[in-house]
Amino acid sequence: MSDPKEFPRDPDQARLDIELTRKELGDTAQALAHKLDVPARAKEQAQERAAQVKSQLRHGTQTVRGNPVPLLVICAVAAVAVGGLITWRNKR
Repeated sequence: MSDPKEFPRDPDQARLDIELTRKELGDTAQALAHKLDVPARAKEQAQERAAQVKSQLRHGTQTVRGNPVPLLVICAVAAVAVGGLITWRNKR
């Protein structure tokens, strides 16, 4: 007589086990195919990054309006750089 703890106990359990195994193998194969598709993954990452940058720019304009100090510092540095360049060119 066979052991009652042995799996599968009947054909329905065997079919269910086979079905679940096929699904797991299909999911695994799909995950591997996605991982090996480098161009598609790079495109996805580029799209995600572009969306992040757009979101940051959208929120960044509000930040500049609320806090103009960083913009003023950038303008001051640019003015000093342009003034230095003009002075340097005039001395040559």
